[in-house]
Amino acid sequence: MHASTSVPAVDLVIAVHDARRPVGRAVRSVLDGSEGLVRVTVVAHDLGIGTVEDALALTPDERPHVRVLGYSDHVRSPAGPFNHGLAHARAEFVAVMGSDDTLEPGAVRAWLDVARVRGSDVVLAPLRQGGQVLRNPLVRSGTGRPGPRATTPLDAVADRLLYRSAPLGLLRRSTLRRLGLTFTEGLATGEDLELSARLWCSDARIDMLPSAPAYVVGADAADRVTGARRSVADELAAVTRLRTVGLPGELRPSQRRALAIKVLRVHVLGALGRRQSADAWDDDGPAALRAEARAWLEAAPTALHALARADLAALRVVAGRTWVARTGDDERLPVGSDDGGPATAGRFAAAAAVRARAGRLTTLVPRDLPDLLDPESTATRYVRYRLPW
Repeated sequence: MHASTSVPAVDLVIAVHDARRPVGRAVRSVLDGSEGLVRVTVVAHDLGIGTVEDALALTPDERPHVRVLGYSDHVRSPAGPFNHGLAHARAEFVAVMGSDDTLEPGAVRAWLDVARVRGSDVVLAPLRQGGQVLRNPLVRSGTGRPGPRATTPLDAVADRLLYRSAPLGLLRRSTLRRLGLTFTEGLATGEDLELSARLWCSDARIDMLPSAPAYVVGADAADRVTGARRSVADELAAVTRLRTVGLPGELRPSQRRALAIKVLRVHVLGALGRRQSADAWDDDGPAALRAEARAWLEAAPTALHALARADLAALRVVAGRTWVARTGDDERLPVGSDDGGPATAGRFAAAAAVRARAGRLTTLVPRDLPDLLDPESTATRYVRYRLPW
C-alpha cells in the first residue's frame, strides 16, 4: 500500500506487532479532522504487510494518506519499528503513536497550529485515559494557557517535563536529527527514556496547549508490551543506560537533580512497590535495585529533600545507607556507611509493604518541614495536581 507522493506537514508513525490490535481505529482517529495535513505510516512489526492492510480495511478516501511498511527484528519493543518509520519520514514534523491509542478529532491540526505560531520544536499532546485528564507533565499554572500565541515555552525543571517519558505530540524532524535522537533499541521497556530526557533538557523550544484535542491512551489492548513482568535489572535497564552513557554529567545541576528525583520516585521506588512479597523478587533483583538507588543518590544527593518520609524510610532500606542532616544546601551519603542492612528479597518486600500502608501524613510530608516548599516535594506535587492549568 502506498500513500500519496506529496510531502505532508506531519508524518505520524504507528507500530503494530499484533493484527488483533485496533490499528484501523487508531489510523482513522488521526485522519479525522487532519485536513490532509498528515500521512500515517503503519509499520508492520514482524507481521506480513498484507495482514496489516487487511486489518486496516481502508476506504478509497483514506488510502492516499496511509502507507504500510514492513519491519522485522523479532524484538518485543516498539523502538525498532518507530525508528524505521521515522527514517522514512520527510515531513517537517513527526509523531509516534501506539496502535491501540487514538487522537481526539482535529488533534494534529491543532498541535500544528501551535507549532507554526510559536516556532515550536516540540508540541506536547495533552493526555487522556478512560475519560480522565492525565496531568503529565505537571506544568506551572498558566504556562500552557489557551491561545496559540502564548510566548512562554516549557522548562524541563520548572514544568517537570522529565516525568513525561513518552514523546507524544509533534516533534520537529530537523531537531531530532540535529540532536541525534532515536528510540533506544534492545530494551524490554523504557525505549523512549533517553530520547525524551535529552530532548526536554536540550535547547529545543517545547510548548503545550492543555485545551487542545488530546492523545487518548487506550486501555483495551490484549497484551501491552510494557505490562509484562520482568526482572529488576530488565525493568531498570533504561535508567541504568542513562548513567552509563553519562547523561547526568551532561546536565545542568538543576536538571540532574530533577532527573534523579524522577528516577528514585518513579523507577526505583516504583520497582520496590510492585514487589511486596518475597517471591516477587528475582534472585539478583535486590542487589540491582540497591546499586541503582545508590548511584542516583550519589549523582544528586539533595534529591532526598524532595521525598516524603515514607519514601525516605523505604529508600534507606533499599540503599542500605544512612545519611547525615544537611549542612547548608548540601547533603552527602556517608562513604561506606552501610547501616541499612543487607539487600534481601524479604527485607525489601517488607519495606515495600510498610510504604504501601503508610498514612497520608508520612506519604506527603518530608523529613525536614522547610522542604515542604521544595518545588519537587511530594506535597507540592499534590497541591499542583489540584490547581487549574
